[in-house]
Amino acid sequence: MGEVLKIEYLKKYYGNSNNITKAVDDITFNIKEGEFVAIMGASGSGKTTLLNTQL
Repeated sequence: MGEVLKIEYLKKYYGNSNNITKAVDDITFNIKEGEFVAIMGASGSGKTTLLNTQL
């Protein structure tokens, strides 16, 4: 089965040069056809930010 989604070294930062917050830091993963995926983590760990990131 082939890959449906491949993400490499994704980063997302908020703020400006004086106050930067890392929301997503260097995430790499792939999803293959037919797989089920769950995104889990503590509150504030970047799950929603990851899902809302436009590629």
